[in-house]
Amino acid sequence: MKHYLLLMLLLLISCKKNEARKEIIQKDETLDLKYEVLNQLITEQIREDSINDILHDNIYNIAVKRIFFEELNENEEPPPPVLALNFSYDSIFAIKDSSYYKNQDRNLINFNLQKSRIKNKLDFVTTDEILNLSIKYERDFWKQFRKKYGDKCIQTFSVPFFNKNKTVCIVQNSMSCGPLYGGGSTSIYKKVNGKWVVLRTFDQWVS
Repeated sequence: MKHYLLLMLLLLISCKKNEARKEIIQKDETLDLKYEVLNQLITEQIREDSINDILHDNIYNIAVKRIFFEELNENEEPPPPVLALNFSYDSIFAIKDSSYYKNQDRNLINFNLQKSRIKNKLDFVTTDEILNLSIKYERDFWKQFRKKYGDKCIQTFSVPFFNKNKTVCIVQNSMSCGPLYGGGSTSIYKKVNGKWVVLRTFDQWVS
């Protein structure tokens, strides 16, 4: 009887471990694609800067931007605008897949940048570090930023957000070198022949 109970206990533990593994796999189902997109966009940005003889010394920020479609959960408070992107459902991001997008959005907060998975050797700054400096020093942000990080520009890419088929993603890209020196946009990319190409760009800004 004791052996039977022990066997049952081991089986239960094994099942729970398998369920935990499945949950981890589900949470990370787009992780490889996220790094694929980020590596391509970073490499292209560095190449373009080199071709255009732009000599910015960049520090990179891979930002978690929460995604909100037109139908916000009534029980869910939206984050500050700087940490959110707002969209409408369409033929690619279909409303019938809304639960998938809401789950993907919630899982974004678990994203932790693995620097070893970025192919280029880069310096990084976190969004929290930027926000803490901004809150603490307000108008002296850039002065304090340069004291801590040197004479660098902040190059930001948001963590890619995918459609249910994982063939299209949304990424926000921005660069800032000072209070009146920067710009950015949000782009939708589609994977074509193994490469992520721009479908359209919007929310462009320059300062």
